[in-house]
Amino acid sequence: MKKNIITLKIGGALAKNEELIPDLAEDMKECGEDDAFIIIHGGGAEVTELTRKFGIEPVFEKGIRITTKEEMQFVDKVLSGKVNKRLVRLFQTCGFNAVGLSGSDGRLFTGESLGECNNCLTHTGRILKVNTHLLHLLLKENYLPIIASTSMDETGMPLNINADEVAFEVSSEMQISGIIFFSDIPGILKGEKILHRLRPEDIKREVDAKTITGGMIPKTKASIDALNKGVGRIIIGEFTGRGSLKSLLKEKKGTHITL
Repeated sequence: MKKNIITLKIGGALAKNEELIPDLAEDMKECGEDDAFIIIHGGGAEVTELTRKFGIEPVFEKGIRITTKEEMQFVDKVLSGKVNKRLVRLFQTCGFNAVGLSGSDGRLFTGESLGECNNCLTHTGRILKVNTHLLHLLLKENYLPIIASTSMDETGMPLNINADEVAFEVSSEMQISGIIFFSDIPGILKGEKILHRLRPEDIKREVDAKTITGGMIPKTKASIDALNKGVGRIIIGEFTGRGSLKSLLKEKKGTHITL
């Protein structure tokens, strides 16, 4: 039986929480008969924590880190090194054949710089090409790909790419069954109420009403684009412990975005 492929984008507190990852792994095992998973992660907070120790204050524009050549060394060390290998080890100890990757491996995703900032070419990039051949090989052999959001351009210049963009672009290329964005909030909120189901027309209405604001605006707009490219559904929610993954997949928790 062909399995559904689901992208799990891990960010925020969950990426650092060594106690919750085993719970997530057990949830994934329970879903393993029907579903296979790809994990994509960021780790920007840990990058900032490290760079500040060296006197480097991060610069953001519209929520995106503008990465200098000096900062890129720290980005690689933290995302492709510390965070990626921590997650690989955790999932290995939970019984998964986990494989750590970045966009550079097998040219999984490659891109270009966003351009000049303060008269210097930024190492923050956007994705231009996605090649999912390696992912298909790994999934076929029951490996769990764990992907850091670093990559390169065609000249080999290292790039720091937003992990949400990686999740959308890779999943769209594979026409994946669904993407789950694990967040530090239980879903998209209207006041204290979770908006459990959203369609494109609902998103436009809630953006106009300023219910959806800040970084959630580009995320919801990118969700619509991904759905139009063949992704089955987008889920935004919180992982709080055992059973959370199944509850999100069964629409008992979180916000579900569909066409």
